[in-house]
Amino acid sequence: MNTTWEGAAGRPRHLLVESQGRADVGEFGFRRDAVALAAAGRGVLLYLVQDGVALALPGSDERLDAFQAAGGTLAADDFSLAQRGLADASLRPRTQVAGMDDLARWVLDPDVQVVWH
Repeated sequence: MNTTWEGAAGRPRHLLVESQGRADVGEFGFRRDAVALAAAGRGVLLYLVQDGVALALPGSDERLDAFQAAGGTLAADDFSLAQRGLADASLRPRTQVAGMDDLARWVLDPDVQVVWH
């Protein structure tokens, strides 16, 4: 995959890695922050991995609807999807499927700020 995501000129890009699936109401701060960053015009990619790939399914979390509507980029890990039997599932519109090689490249990019949950 050759995904890029952009933010306002001169601002760092943000890579948020979500490894948690559905969570209790009190644990939604990470996704709420993703929405806030995207709404502020920051370049944000939310990468779903491990149990987090369940969130790539349509209707799984309204915060992700808001995230994408605000211009955030959503990607799901191909290996995690396959492990959970979701490789052929219908995913949220505009969800990109990416591999660990993509994630490693983004994590190592000095212009990317990374937060892993």
